[in-house]
Amino acid sequence: MPTISRRTFMKTMAVGSGTIAYMATALTVHGAGPEVYKLRIVHTNDHHARIEPVLSGTSPLHGGVSRRKTLIDAIRKEGGNQLLLDAGDVFQGTLYFNQYRGMADLEFYNALKYDAVAIGNHEFDIGQAPLADFIRGARFPVLSANIRADGSSPLAGLIKPWTVIWVGGQPIGIIGVTTEETVVLSNPGPGVTFTNYIDAVKLGVATLRQAGVNKIIALTHVGVQADRILASQVDGVAVIIGGHSHTPMGPMLSKPSASQPYPEVIASPSGKPVIVAQDWEWGRWLGDLTIGFDANGDVTTVVAGKPTEVLPAIDPDRGFENRIATFKGPLDQLRATPVGETAVALNGARADVRTRETNLGNLIADTTLAKTAPAGAQIAIVNGGGIRTSIPAGRVTLGQVLEVQPFGNTLVVMTVTGAQVKEALENGVSQVEQVAGRFPQVGGMRYSWDATAPAGSRITGIQVSDGKGGFTAIDPNASYRLVVNNFIATGGDGYSVLQRGTNRIETGFLDADVFVEYMRTNSPVNPQVEGRIVQNGLLPGVAVPIPAELPRTGGELSPAWLLALAAAGAIGGGLRLRERAARMAAHRQDEA
Repeated sequence: MPTISRRTFMKTMAVGSGTIAYMATALTVHGAGPEVYKLRIVHTNDHHARIEPVLSGTSPLHGGVSRRKTLIDAIRKEGGNQLLLDAGDVFQGTLYFNQYRGMADLEFYNALKYDAVAIGNHEFDIGQAPLADFIRGARFPVLSANIRADGSSPLAGLIKPWTVIWVGGQPIGIIGVTTEETVVLSNPGPGVTFTNYIDAVKLGVATLRQAGVNKIIALTHVGVQADRILASQVDGVAVIIGGHSHTPMGPMLSKPSASQPYPEVIASPSGKPVIVAQDWEWGRWLGDLTIGFDANGDVTTVVAGKPTEVLPAIDPDRGFENRIATFKGPLDQLRATPVGETAVALNGARADVRTRETNLGNLIADTTLAKTAPAGAQIAIVNGGGIRTSIPAGRVTLGQVLEVQPFGNTLVVMTVTGAQVKEALENGVSQVEQVAGRFPQVGGMRYSWDATAPAGSRITGIQVSDGKGGFTAIDPNASYRLVVNNFIATGGDGYSVLQRGTNRIETGFLDADVFVEYMRTNSPVNPQVEGRIVQNGLLPGVAVPIPAELPRTGGELSPAWLLALAAAGAIGGGLRLRERAARMAAHRQDEA
């Protein structure tokens, strides 16, 4: 039985009802045969039509296929045995997809010379025909072993379950699989079915092994937790290159963690190491790792992964830039497309969405709840920094929506406790003095907070909608389904508590698309500020805390009474009242 070098350590990871053993650093395997072959795997996933560089909070523009081309060309010049793989969700996310239905992305993927691409759930967002066109035009195999397309489907006979690619004189087997949740996350339509992904990989391994292929990669679009389960339940897979969960690993994390290295190494049922890697999303990074194999196809070494951040300093490929310019022309007309009307001006002013409730913050939160209600969403948090401008009353265009929500964030639904909701809101109001982007606009709930309290202790009340027009106090121990954007779902803007959310659904729904869909269905909209966020006061239905003693002098309210009224929101000017009460108390001390 192979053993692992002491330079690597074993841990256990809870997944579902069981645990998975995994090894959380680069490794050397003792007991395996001598290394006879090295393979470098360069990979991407969840491209989502990000042909141009993307905004990333306050960071510079990341990604873009032109820079990706520059990096890949440089890697290929280094020589050696290489594969370029993509784990799916090439489609959906920008106007390039709205206009070209995947054909623009296909041109660049062909030019990048991908060796294989898995099918993601978003490849079905507008039915089967665009995916069929993509596969017919692809100069690489498009894979999924657990999709069955019958004779009525445009995809009949087009999808390959697996492929064998010869690299450096060795056959490499690649098996594709797609999340079974595609039937609820996308729009596959009739004629296609999705089978169990683990069974599909087992069949692929057996078939490839029988054909003499012993180095096998699973190219998956099922999410990192499902990848870990796959690694722990199936023998014969050496590497899993994944997507779907948009998981940052290793240096891709804002705060790199030993519990989520790049790559992860999971123990198979027979105890052999299985390499698991994902490349976050949108081409922000380029995944890159090198793996050693023995003659039996078992992993012997993993050279520490070295994914590259795709930053502006990388010179874009000029040929790609010229093609992008051609594709961009029709998009300007698309941006002028009306999507609805608003009866009132929608307030997205920076100083407002980052410090208090606004009607645009309410509207955006409500659109996310409406879209994700089928996934059980009850409450929503929207970071104010994700709202970039206002919209005047009247006609609303697609271009205006994209100015409000330019980041291309997607919606994530997760289960959190009431205590975690409070922790998230505490983070949201912790830097209001700096007008920080983390300030939480909300839907399906309301909260009160005290601006004079120290950060971390400012939330004074939270109530959750009962679905009947009323509100009830949040239960710290109860579970709630929360919808947020993928930026804060992965800890952005200080929302690290959301990384602990469970039963996550990465919907892939683009926030701007969700807003547009809502506008088209519900126009004219007329959102109002309605008391979802109460500063220096109490929520409706909460008793005013009356001091035990209410002394009066000459008809003037005591400092204690002033503070009580200010805290309860019974009278305005809470901060000024607190200052007045403090001055009164100090004056009386001086008199004493």
